[in-house]
Amino acid sequence: MNGVIGMTELALDTELNPEQREYLQTVKSSANALLTVINDILDFSKIEAGKMQLDRIEFDARDSIEDSAKALAVRAHQKNLELIVDIQSNVPEFLVGDPARLRQILVNLLGNAIKFTERGEISLKVEKESQIKETALLHFSVIDTGIGILPERQATIFEAFAQADSSMTRRYGGTGLGLTISCHLVEMMGGRIWVDSEVGRGSSFHFTANFGLVKEPAVKAKPSKSVDLEGLPVLVVDDNATNRLILERTLQNWHMLPTLAEGGRSALAALERARQAGTDFRMILTDAQMPDMDGFTLVERIKQNPAFAGAIIMMLTSAGQRGDASRCRELGIMAYLTKPIKQSDLLEAVTTVLGSSSPETGRPPLVTRHSLREARRMLRILLVEDNAVNRVLAVRLLEKRGHSVAVARNGREALAIWGSSEFSGLDAVLMDVQMPEMNGFEATAAIREKEKLLGTHVPIIAMTAHAMKGDEEQCLAAGMDGYVSKPIKPEDLFAAIERLVPAVSSADAEMAWQPAATLQKKASNAPLNTPTRSGNGDAEQAGEMPGLFPQDGPRYLAELRDAIERGDGDALQQAARAVKGSLSDFSMGGAYQAAQELETMGCRGDLTHAKEALQTLTKQFELLKLASPGLGKEGRQ
Repeated sequence: MNGVIGMTELALDTELNPEQREYLQTVKSSANALLTVINDILDFSKIEAGKMQLDRIEFDARDSIEDSAKALAVRAHQKNLELIVDIQSNVPEFLVGDPARLRQILVNLLGNAIKFTERGEISLKVEKESQIKETALLHFSVIDTGIGILPERQATIFEAFAQADSSMTRRYGGTGLGLTISCHLVEMMGGRIWVDSEVGRGSSFHFTANFGLVKEPAVKAKPSKSVDLEGLPVLVVDDNATNRLILERTLQNWHMLPTLAEGGRSALAALERARQAGTDFRMILTDAQMPDMDGFTLVERIKQNPAFAGAIIMMLTSAGQRGDASRCRELGIMAYLTKPIKQSDLLEAVTTVLGSSSPETGRPPLVTRHSLREARRMLRILLVEDNAVNRVLAVRLLEKRGHSVAVARNGREALAIWGSSEFSGLDAVLMDVQMPEMNGFEATAAIREKEKLLGTHVPIIAMTAHAMKGDEEQCLAAGMDGYVSKPIKPEDLFAAIERLVPAVSSADAEMAWQPAATLQKKASNAPLNTPTRSGNGDAEQAGEMPGLFPQDGPRYLAELRDAIERGDGDALQQAARAVKGSLSDFSMGGAYQAAQELETMGCRGDLTHAKEALQTLTKQFELLKLASPGLGKEGRQ
């Protein structure tokens, strides 16, 4: 699934004709739907077996909640729905709990709200209900304007495989497990979940959850530009009352002076009143989609009046359209951002446009979510991953963000690279957990021991399979700083990196760090299979996929053969699992089955028929080798 979803996303970033794009988008949506089913079934089986556990780690409450909503923004925008996040000021900034499971509940409830709503809005409200000593009880509400639920069905929707009526599965899809899993998770968090609904008017899903409070929270990164926001008059224009109130509260927290307008006409009237009073607005923050007069028309009217033309204009949109960016540049709009916008991103955008609006700077570039991301620090990252498919995907994702990547295939190679003077100054390590020779836990422990002598600390982020040993709590106990689950989702990967690595301007990180294959070879007697930036675009990277397994195939087979000859069941199990990971992206059912049999034999310690299974795997590999050009070339061992 990692290869299918990840490479599909990379392919969608290449030049495609409309038919190809439609096919790939269908592949991606189908793969994500299948992944949801798999995850739901795995979680439900854990609950039934009594094996579901919660982590207790410190996390940033606002970032975690806003990221959960942001992940569903595209789905909401595709249906022209307003997605609103309202986090009350009494919610603690840092909490102790399981952010991954909280996100799972929120994504499930928000996803359902979007699924069953055709027009109107979805809002997520979070407030502190009570606090006892070092524990806070938070109240979450997901409110929609959708189809609603019949009263007699409201009590059964939290049961396994149940939906509001028998036609729901056919029309909307889904497993019917999401609410059941969410209900169990809420109960594990010491809370409860319930629903208020009226057919035809919408539903409100509520749940409470207990979280610990952080005594000494980590210091959050400050905005990269030092801009004085104290007393800055700003006009907020939005037809949605909830959005206006949220923006008003946010701007007031930054000591700005917001004035609210519910549409274009009232905004023009407010501008005129401010002009007459001699208190012109320094900034205008306007919605793009509004009835009667949309945001672009409003800006045109503002630009036609020289008395208003000096204001800095930022635009927020629920559904961006092609050509909007060029239109923004023509009208002199300085920022164009997608809702729901994270509070930290809005602050960064505000300080960026204010800091670049002085006359001597000339006409600054349009600030977008992409430019904010690209302005952040370009990092030096060590990727430790034994699976060739995962290596190519992770390297490509990181390099697309401008990061420099060194690659190791196991913990021993990672230690050699980490200790090399040529690779000093690493910003982060992405560490697979299950690897041959030395796994991620062992490598992390070794790095932490060496750091004690040096007085340093590099953030280590675990990459681990969903529902496998090595979940977040175990990773943190092993000395890692965070984790992302596989299949790798770009937004989760970069969110984890940004949480752990201080964000500074790219201008502060101009020192080139170009890891070369020759340096990486010093870490190992064998040449590393190291993807490097070729500059030929995503198509080339996607084209590498068919040959990835043959590149590592001879090594895998040699490891299997050696384990069988030594009668080492543990080594056989580990090597067979690595083969399965690579084969999962190819239509090679016979080879996959043989690898699975070898893994089972290794697990049981019974290698009686291991040689026969290895022969089958070898034959299947020969078939795959014939279908994969380039095998055996110099440097592609």
